[in-house]
Amino acid sequence: MTTPEEGRTRRPTALEIATQWAQLPPEHLRVALEHLELELQREHARESARERHQAALERDRAASASALDAARIREEHVTERARIAAREGKEQRAHQLYLGGLVAGFVLAAGMLVGSVVVGLADRQWLAGLLAGPSLIALPVVFVLRRSDRLTARPRVLPIPSAPEQLPGDRPA
Repeated sequence: MTTPEEGRTRRPTALEIATQWAQLPPEHLRVALEHLELELQREHARESARERHQAALERDRAASASALDAARIREEHVTERARIAAREGKEQRAHQLYLGGLVAGFVLAAGMLVGSVVVGLADRQWLAGLLAGPSLIALPVVFVLRRSDRLTARPRVLPIPSAPEQLPGDRPA
């Protein structure tokens, strides 16, 4: 049985109602069972209504979630298209830069070769050698490949002589 405080805070179950009515005569029990059946039908109707309401809420949540997913997918698609367009623009600019370097390298090499021939015909072979020598290879490489090798770009360092009389320019006589 329930205490009066518990009775106010919660509703009695169908079993508790049936046990209370079981102590009465059979005519009262029939009336109690009819009332119990009506109470159970009302409970069932309330539970069904609550389940239908929960199902409707779930459908609404699913619909709003699918709408949010569709919006997110559209946003990702737009972002990806913008990213692809930016990458294509960057690749096009890089291509133009490399093509400009190739043209500049060709013009520089051709100009140095022509200059070498012209200067060589004017009896300045040392200047023609400079124009047609290593600089003919090194300068176009800088323009075409956009790099310079560190080994060829800086002068070689000679080792420090062990004795002061053995300098690189000194030769024993």
